[in-house]
Amino acid sequence: MNKTPMTYPLNEGTFTTLMPQEDQSINILRYMDKDNNQYNILINRTTLEQGQTVDDFCEKQWDKMKRFVPGFEVEGKNLRHEIGPAKLQVLQTANKFLEDGAWVRQVSSIVTLPQHPQHNPDSRNLLVFTLAVYNDFTEAQRKHYVRIINSFIPVETAMSIE
Repeated sequence: MNKTPMTYPLNEGTFTTLMPQEDQSINILRYMDKDNNQYNILINRTTLEQGQTVDDFCEKQWDKMKRFVPGFEVEGKNLRHEIGPAKLQVLQTANKFLEDGAWVRQVSSIVTLPQHPQHNPDSRNLLVFTLAVYNDFTEAQRKHYVRIINSFIPVETAMSIE
């Protein structure tokens, strides 16, 4: 374990702690569009298992969801693209499930984070941005989500010395 203290940021402030071995915190950002439709943007952190690919990770998550979440279905095809100024690799997937008798639709962008000596030394960390709504996505919700994922800038990587 790394014994070097670090400042851990929260929206509400910061605190001092040791560098965690993993940060699997979740952010749930709640919004309402101009037509009073509620929607959430969730941000999850996860780490691939040794030798696991992003596709393997998705398959494993879908298998869990199919067993434990009522009505869970993957929708459409997975899309691969790059996002943001850093041109990070992304796998985008969509699904729906039942919650309290209503359909929840989600689109998730699974971002492969770049290698970083402190934050991602093994190049296995992922960040998952998810847009979740009841019923169907509105154009305003989609645009907001796209703006968020396209503006994501990862922690700077160390500069290489040649």
